[in-house]
Amino acid sequence: MKKLTERDLNYVIDNGIIDTADVLNQIENMKREQILKEHGDRIRETKGGYYFRIQDNTLKNGEYRRRNKDRHVLEDLLVEYYKNKEKREQELETKENETFEQLFFEFMEYKKTKVAHDTVRRMMSDWKKFYVPQKEFIHKPFKQITKIDVDNFLDDVVNQSEGIQNKAYCNMKGILKQTFQYALDADYIDRSPYRDRVNKKKITPTRKKDSKKEVFTEQEHKLLLTDMERRLSKTPSNSIPLAIMLDFETGLRIGELLALKETDILKDKNNVYKIHICRQVVKKHDMSDINNIKGNIWTVADYTKSDCGDRYVPLTPKALEYIKRIIDINKQNKVYNDDYLFLTKEGTLITESAVDSQLRNACDKVNILRRSMHKIRKTYASSLYHKGVQIPIITKLLGHADEATTMKYYIFDVYDAQETDVIVLNALSSTDNSNNTTSCKKTVTNGDNKIVMFQSRKKVENLSKFKVSHS
Repeated sequence: MKKLTERDLNYVIDNGIIDTADVLNQIENMKREQILKEHGDRIRETKGGYYFRIQDNTLKNGEYRRRNKDRHVLEDLLVEYYKNKEKREQELETKENETFEQLFFEFMEYKKTKVAHDTVRRMMSDWKKFYVPQKEFIHKPFKQITKIDVDNFLDDVVNQSEGIQNKAYCNMKGILKQTFQYALDADYIDRSPYRDRVNKKKITPTRKKDSKKEVFTEQEHKLLLTDMERRLSKTPSNSIPLAIMLDFETGLRIGELLALKETDILKDKNNVYKIHICRQVVKKHDMSDINNIKGNIWTVADYTKSDCGDRYVPLTPKALEYIKRIIDINKQNKVYNDDYLFLTKEGTLITESAVDSQLRNACDKVNILRRSMHKIRKTYASSLYHKGVQIPIITKLLGHADEATTMKYYIFDVYDAQETDVIVLNALSSTDNSNNTTSCKKTVTNGDNKIVMFQSRKKVENLSKFKVSHS
């Protein structure tokens, strides 16, 4: 008798010669009959009905038990159990030869549902840079990878001719650790081969960045303000220069800055104007293909980067002046969009790239080192610190979760070389004049008198909307 080929089967299905639904139903019935034939004797009749008990060490209590008055219902449960068991065994058998690369992509499909899209993008970038070149390692079945394999892989990475920074190394090895932890949690393996025994002397320590590249000096700030005013006089309908000027007064993340609304500006019971940071502009990414992540859609999210990001920032007189000018520009342009401050002449939100681009162009214009908007945020933090504001307060103003982040990554020297020399010489002269007596006194400046102690992050009481008057 001639056997049906795949082509024959496709022909009879496509032409409706056989009913596929009926065939599938018959297959399921045959599977049911086979399972009951092999395991049906596990069902025992007892007083008041039927029950079965199956030893299964994969379950929490070590067994699978069910009881019911209706034998047919219990048969359904028994069949379902053995179908699921067969499916699990097939999956485990498939996992035996699954490579580390395949495991990683399975893990990333899970990971992308738990973390921010930018985290996934960074991990994929590290994967392509550090893992893809290591073909032998990533193509090895992950169940066969040993601790020695892990040692050799990590050694190969740190022995690269160009070297590796400590932060980059920590991010890179985190992929390895988390992928095996996923396999452990999914019960694919009993123990993880991950460990870190590389020679740490081969890893370049992450040193604090050069202040010249991270913050603007006071003189550079003045040069930029002058250039921003020049741009405003040349193009009065463009509020981007005011966005840059406002950020020097508030230290906001650029996404928070561009998501500001007029209704976010409030006055507390002490008549202090503050701005409520409660949303941000974010980029949406297409994560359907994590090997080729695309992100070109900007949207406003009604949440901040973290819980600590939801905060109130006090506004200086300059900040209030800039905000009034921004509102005036929108009125002159006859644009309105749900109270947002930073709008184009078409009424859409100004983009991050447009602001960053104008800042970089201004840096070129005044002949200073190019820096991004985030460097203004660091300048804001550093300026507060050098004027005597305590780290815990700066941390709250920046919306950071911990003080260590603020101190390590946001506090830099805001003085140029000449100003630094004067400060040091004055300090040494002061020491000499005190007859070698150590002094811990601090000169009080007008700036110190203006420092306001901010409350802990609670909802500001008795807030009233910030009103803008137009003559």
